[in-house]
Amino acid sequence: MKRFSLYIAAGLVGMASFTSCTKDFLDKKPISDAIPSGITAEPLLEGAYAGIYDEYFTLDFLVNGDVMADNAYAGGDNAANFSIDEYTVNSNNGNVKRDWTYLFTNIKNCNIVLSYVPEITDRSLTEARRQEILGEASFLRAWYYFNAIRSWKEIPIILDVPGTVNEMFPSKKPADSVYALIIRDLEFALSKVRETVPNKTLIGKGAVNALLAKVYAQKPNPDWSKVVQYCDAVTALGYDLIPNYADLFLTATTNSVEAIWETQYDGTVRQNWLTGMNTPFMWGDWKKFNIPSHTVVKAWDAEGDNVRKNASITYVTPSWSDDHWPKPIPVIYKYRDPDAKSHTFRLRYADVLLLKAEALTELNQLDNATGAQFYVNKVRQRVGLGPTPATTQAVLRLAVEKERQLELAFEGHRMFDLIRTGRAVAVMNAQVDGNGNPLNYNVTEDELYFPISQDEIDRNPNINK
Repeated sequence: MKRFSLYIAAGLVGMASFTSCTKDFLDKKPISDAIPSGITAEPLLEGAYAGIYDEYFTLDFLVNGDVMADNAYAGGDNAANFSIDEYTVNSNNGNVKRDWTYLFTNIKNCNIVLSYVPEITDRSLTEARRQEILGEASFLRAWYYFNAIRSWKEIPIILDVPGTVNEMFPSKKPADSVYALIIRDLEFALSKVRETVPNKTLIGKGAVNALLAKVYAQKPNPDWSKVVQYCDAVTALGYDLIPNYADLFLTATTNSVEAIWETQYDGTVRQNWLTGMNTPFMWGDWKKFNIPSHTVVKAWDAEGDNVRKNASITYVTPSWSDDHWPKPIPVIYKYRDPDAKSHTFRLRYADVLLLKAEALTELNQLDNATGAQFYVNKVRQRVGLGPTPATTQAVLRLAVEKERQLELAFEGHRMFDLIRTGRAVAVMNAQVDGNGNPLNYNVTEDELYFPISQDEIDRNPNINK
């Protein structure tokens, strides 16, 4: 796959270079003289959305979120995946290089929308639709930055289409600054996007509120009251759990009441990566890239959680062998459509309920009527489990963490959950194999984040300043 220069590459759709874009799209100087004639807003927005279908979001997102954590082992034949699994990543890791490029190319495409759309003159573009487009692009930029800052501890902030030397060689910024930008983008988006959307691939107020809740929980100094506020705003929009957990992953339930934002089959091979590389379907006897771990299987078994286990994994007897499992070997089953038309949840309501339970636990609001226990139990009830026995703050913290693992396995959340709770080092260093022997990850805090790729260091002399 070709790798393009981060700030010059693809997405400018033939635009001429220009200078003097403002740093803040909310207070923009006129740039109409820089807009190529005939350009329209909707194709630019489609370019910003297209990143959700790139290799980062349809493959690496699950490696980074589940293989790097205790939900899965790396399989397949990709040395970069094994390195991520084993915490031996360096700046030449192929996944690290391509993920950085994907995310910042996506950010650039959002910047194009936010820079040009305010000044586009197009009779078919109503002012109401212009504002919606700006809101959606603002959300998408926040989403791409959120995923970047969760994987790299410090990253550049780029708000303009490339045009000057300073813009092309930005220095990295601390997490606090990046989260401040993300929150500002999301607050702007919340005032602009539609309350309801024609399908759940598009951004509505539910997605913005849900992401705000996740951002306020994940930032270096969480604001748990804000998390509760935005979780409640999602609930007020009418989202709910569907009755049968296993039905979540059927193509028939695309756009369900539980889906807040999802990637749907787009008619291309890109969605096949999830199915072919991780499930028992497609691509013959291909060894899977994400093999469920003993840890997650034992967690379902210990809880008597057959519903979520059976909906999440199945067992196969392939020609290939695995270092961690005898045959039959578990493989992921959530992306189960044999024609690779499965949808992928980016934000769903169960995540929001458990995030609210986490926030209420941190606020020491624990009771089973309106507090943290209530929301944990609401999620457990759907899969036939009894109320959580956890009643104290310390025990409820672990109960919420466990519930998120059982509910959201193989959806890309686990590593970021462990980092947020400060438990990643302890959890990963306690991992054992199927026979109880230590896996000896020997993880340090610094190894929870990726290094900046050597390609980026070579092209940007300011990146480490």
